[in-house]
Order: sequence, then structure tokens, then C-alpha cells
Amino acid sequence: MSLIHDIQAASIAKDHDVPTLLRMCKLLAARISHKAFAEWVDRELNGYPSVDDLPDYRIVRVDSYGTFAGAFRQANKLQIPFTVLPAQIQEQYRHAYMGSAISAYTALLADGGSGSVQEPWPVAIALKYASTLTPDMQCVHAWKEIPIGAIVRLMDSVKTSVLGFVIDLEREAPDAGELPVGSQPPLSGEKMTQIFNTNITGNVGNIANASSNFSQSSAAVIETGNWQTLHARLSELGLTAADTQGLQEDVERALATGSEEEKRKTAGSWIGQLAGKAASGAAGVGIEAAATGIAKAIALYFGIAG
Repeated sequence: MSLIHDIQAASIAKDHDVPTLLRMCKLLAARISHKAFAEWVDRELNGYPSVDDLPDYRIVRVDSYGTFAGAFRQANKLQIPFTVLPAQIQEQYRHAYMGSAISAYTALLADGGSGSVQEPWPVAIALKYASTLTPDMQCVHAWKEIPIGAIVRLMDSVKTSVLGFVIDLEREAPDAGELPVGSQPPLSGEKMTQIFNTNITGNVGNIANASSNFSQSSAAVIETGNWQTLHARLSELGLTAADTQGLQEDVERALATGSEEEKRKTAGSWIGQLAGKAASGAAGVGIEAAATGIAKAIALYFGIAG
């Protein structure tokens, strides 16, 4: 089996080790001489140097909790609203920034983990600001609580990005994975950038021009509130008109309310319904990949982050 096919199989396999998948991608990046892909793989394997470099799928909205102790009582887990913090650092504590090597998160799932993972607050921040919640108790420990589901989504996002990249690469250059290390890129720089941006960064960008003989993927051009662009993307994912019957009415109604809660509720109810249908309709695509693609499409339609 070729390297590209090995990577495709590993991306689809439910229980395949993601760090091993990324090491296969590191070899592929060396064979196709694509610097941006190689850098992304290295950051996933070794960790990101700065929160500013993190992709969206490594940033998750979280709640914070704390342990509070007083002279006569103790509370082991009280939720801490981020509004107790100074305005300039509130956003930092509304999210968890998962910048470590992907192996660190793989280990958390190794034993079929459930529940959540804690990211501690600095002690000084907990003592000074969280303690204002309870006049008769002091916050002795505070933490962000990251749901295990967010880590599962991180793994799925990486696998889905890799799968899309190698599918598009094989479509354009079937033998690219068998080139010697350090070979000339199998495609033009513009085409390689298009494939990379479409699948890895999620942003095609305006790299096509009047003289180009290729078209940009519709996966990255879903417009907020534009049903036609959403419908076209869902069709690419293997869904039929029968599968999506009623979806247009529901998403347009939710969008009209202007309520973030209503948008997320509507998105969540449809993602589950559509994922299995997409997986069965698109040969070789697992339900995890289908669900990730559908979730991203609907989020783009609503103009909300994941």
C-alpha cells in the first residue's frame, strides 16, 4: 500500500494513534517538499510556541471552578464566573488554549477517559480575585475545566484535516507519496497552497485568479446566512435533499432569532442526525470525519466558532 493510502486508512480508523498518523504525515511532507504542511505537522507533534499560533480547534470555551475554605466550612467545587477577573484578562479565562504536543492529549484518552481535565489558575489570581465570591471563605485552588469531549474533537479535527489533505493530493498527484525525500513538489506552489489552506487552515484565500485553471473548494466559501452555500457543502459531504429536508427552515429560523443559544441548539440537533447519513453516503468516510465536516459547515453558516 502506498504512503498516501496508509495515511488515508489511518485517518479513517477509529482507534488509530494520532501521533503515529502525524509522523506518517511528516514523511509525506518531506517527500512532497511542502514547508507549510511540514510546519503544521511539527507543531501538532511538538506543541505550539504561542497561543497566537493555535488553530481554532485547539481553543475551547470552558467554565472555571474553585475550592473554597473558611473557618467553619469548605466548598470543594464552586463555579467561578470570569467576571470576577479584570476586564483585560477575562477572555483568557473564558477559554482553554490546548497548545501542548498532541501526545499529551492522546494519553488522556488512552484509558477511555471521561469527564474533564483541569488547567489550574495561577495561585495568586485565584486568591486575589476568586476569593471575592465568598466573603467568609478564601479560594485555595481554582481551575479551568476542559471537557474530555473537547479533546476528542481535537483528535477528530486533526484526522479530518489530514484525510482531506491526502485525498485532494492524491486526486491531483496520485504518486506524490512515493517520491524520494527532497523531490521537487509534485504540483505548483499555488495548487499545493490551495490544498493545504482548504484542508488544514480552513481558509482557501484569494489565490485563484483569472489566469488560473483550477477552482477553489466550496468547503471554504460558506457564507453566513447563505443557505445555498451550506447546501452545496453538505452535498459534497454525501448528503441528499431527503437527508436535509427541514434543515433550511430550522437554520433560517434560528439565525433570525439572533440568539447564540438557539443557533447552537439547532446546530447540535442536526449534526447528530446528519453525521451517520453522510458517513454512509460518502464511501470511505468515517462518522467522526462526517460529523466534523457537518459541524464546521453549519457553524460557518451561523457565523459561530466551534
